[in-house]
Amino acid sequence: MTFENILPKDFVDTIKIAIEKINEWNNENSFFNVFTHLDADGLASGGIICSILKKLEAPFRIRVFNQLTEDTISTLKLRERDVAIFTDFGSSQKDMLKRFLRVPYIIIDHHQPKGEFENSDSIEINPHYFGIDGSSEISSSGLSYLLAKNFSSKNVTLSTVAIVGALGDRQDCGENFSLIGLNKLLVSEAVENKLLDVKIGLRLFGFESRSIVKSLEYTIDPLIPGLSGDFNACMQFLKSIGISPIDENGILRRGSDLSSDETRKLIVEIIKYMLSHGVSSDVAESIIGTVYTLIKESPDSCLRDAREFSSVLNACGRMGFPSYGLALCMGIRGVIVQRISEIAGSYRKEISRMLNWFNLNRDRLRSLKNIYFISLESNFDEKMLSTFISIIYSSKMVPTDKPIVSSVLTRSGKLKISCRAERSLVKKGINLGLATRLTAEAVGGIGGGHDVAAGAEIPSDSEEQFLKILDEVIGKQISGGNNA
Repeated sequence: MTFENILPKDFVDTIKIAIEKINEWNNENSFFNVFTHLDADGLASGGIICSILKKLEAPFRIRVFNQLTEDTISTLKLRERDVAIFTDFGSSQKDMLKRFLRVPYIIIDHHQPKGEFENSDSIEINPHYFGIDGSSEISSSGLSYLLAKNFSSKNVTLSTVAIVGALGDRQDCGENFSLIGLNKLLVSEAVENKLLDVKIGLRLFGFESRSIVKSLEYTIDPLIPGLSGDFNACMQFLKSIGISPIDENGILRRGSDLSSDETRKLIVEIIKYMLSHGVSSDVAESIIGTVYTLIKESPDSCLRDAREFSSVLNACGRMGFPSYGLALCMGIRGVIVQRISEIAGSYRKEISRMLNWFNLNRDRLRSLKNIYFISLESNFDEKMLSTFISIIYSSKMVPTDKPIVSSVLTRSGKLKISCRAERSLVKKGINLGLATRLTAEAVGGIGGGHDVAAGAEIPSDSEEQFLKILDEVIGKQISGGNNA
């Protein structure tokens, strides 16, 4: 598939300019420095770029950051013959990059950009400049894949990495939790090249590759009250609905072992169970949706289900092992797969700890005029904040009639902020990326992101001021003053 007939000409030209520049830098024996974000999309996009550089036999290194701040940029210490590529951040930090960097660089980012589009000394690939929604239609890993595919058609194998990155950024916002926009084209290309299978099915965690009981236990999006995180409860539930979790040889059955009748029964019973435990019908029914299967991965691999793959990448990045995630995105398997299973297990335990804390501290949720707010205790890792807020908001453990804002103290003594909003609220005028950036800058911090999800880092003594201004800005957005 060629994307040149689909993408805006200026978009294609920008990708080609970036390719020319990378080839030019390589011919000049420049040293490539890749900087990327620690989440699934960041590791996927960074891995794709490293795959390109490896095939070009270009010297490179990659560093992973939780956030691109003035402090991190000032410590990069690039040398005269160095060049830089930023993936999954950079578009909101262009002013800082201009101030601190003295080397040429490329930005590959899908977040809302700050300032106008310009390609002079630096190159910026951002879909927003070309009328493409970076919050829903393509992620940074998808942009990196477009770059890779224009280098060589053989890089089509990287399309599945881009799909994993998009799912990690919750871009499955189409009908039946499907990918849309340019992401949908990447899916078509992966299917055509027999790399991916797509079907409507149970969106339980690793349903095809794991045992049914483990799939139930590990599913936290949506959260299944009383089952998520409890192996014994999941065993008992399956027995109670007449589905044996163990086969005649005493081996735990996988989702792929179930008959079609058993699968239908499991769907009905899970939904009935969730409804009986106070879960809303739309959240309960969200266990059914589009399933993306990487058919080149082993049937029992935790990388076979694309959503589970994205969760593994998030685990690697947020638990302090980004190199494992990058290796996976570059096609490395072997003993590393066993190690990442352990990391993913620790990640799930930390999520469970945070959710248990929330259930015991629901009274900490504050309701302002236009936002909800909850502050986490300082014993939670700042890298887990966005995961926590995404789960409680998408599972409707909190009201979703207003955006939610959450904060936690960072190791550096600043406040990390994470915000989420329903897409229905965006239709009313809310743009969290813009609101968060304007508010953070007003209190001496930095911020930005997407219309439905954004983050910031602010001085620790400015929380109340930040909330007051953000509440006002969002109120103005709703009333029609979007650039307030």
